[in-house]
Amino acid sequence: MVLSTEKERLQKLCSRDALASFPLHSRAHLMQKARWYVKRDDELGFSISGSKLRKYASILPFIKKEKKPVALVGSFSSNHILSLVQLLKQEGISYQLFLEKTHGAKGNAFFLSLLLRENEVIWIDQVPSILEKTWTQAWEERCSREFVWIPMGGCMKEALVGSLTLALDLLQNEQDLGVFFDHVFVDAGTGMSAIALILGMSYLQKKLRIHVVLIAGSCEEFSKNLSYFHEYLQELLGVSFPILTYETHQPSIAKSFGSFNASVRNCIKKTAEMEGIFLDPMYTAKLVTKMQEVVCRDNLTGNIIWVHSGGALSLSGFQEAFSQYLPAALFTP
Repeated sequence: MVLSTEKERLQKLCSRDALASFPLHSRAHLMQKARWYVKRDDELGFSISGSKLRKYASILPFIKKEKKPVALVGSFSSNHILSLVQLLKQEGISYQLFLEKTHGAKGNAFFLSLLLRENEVIWIDQVPSILEKTWTQAWEERCSREFVWIPMGGCMKEALVGSLTLALDLLQNEQDLGVFFDHVFVDAGTGMSAIALILGMSYLQKKLRIHVVLIAGSCEEFSKNLSYFHEYLQELLGVSFPILTYETHQPSIAKSFGSFNASVRNCIKKTAEMEGIFLDPMYTAKLVTKMQEVVCRDNLTGNIIWVHSGGALSLSGFQEAFSQYLPAALFTP
């Protein structure tokens, strides 16, 4: 159970600062071959990756308010870059991309290349993990204009309120299903969605354990960012509250960020066959594999749910890796 006053206050904050026109409710259902539930944030958007919409629900109003062109920093194959560029084009907001050089144009890189004009990209050798002021100022001087700088993954305080809708939506899933979740598994790149989930459930005093699979970054970096956003949310709400217990885990397959191997491929194939769910090779396949390991290792009981954050569009860049599963008839003249 959660306290009604805290829930109402959080709902009010999200209603005020997050776009109600965005689809921010996703269903949850029990998987067929396992005893776990899955939250289908992958169904929030097709080409705009799943829970990314939650971040943008509060980032976009901030961008509009600033009335400056947007600078996006990241990888050519980033889910975040692909998703936000679509929204900026739809809203008629000018932008400049600062993208790390890469080889080839598959998956997200292919779809992003369809969206872009040549003058919209400035290629950089390396993406700065943090937008240092000296770095951004140097580029503003070179481009002769000021930008609203959006860091990698949209991990910024303006994304927090929209991301908090995940916690509220999980409460709605519990009500719809008539169950209470004891464990929630979520992946983390920059960690924005996982941090917001921890903070939202902490403020609501929800009794559950959150498991974060760190696809990128370290436990120390995640903890530091969690503390920063914790302070910010306490300021927004005007109250202090402790952080509930959570656990961080490292992937057990293809451990380095961006890596792909046979174990990832087999997890994607098996999940599609058995559950009718498409996982993405960078995040959710590694999340599901680690969840299976942790549940068995720690003998977790109760109702377990994992958040499918989306990103299956990136599978289009890995078709060769799955070619062995294609029926021979497809190659018959």
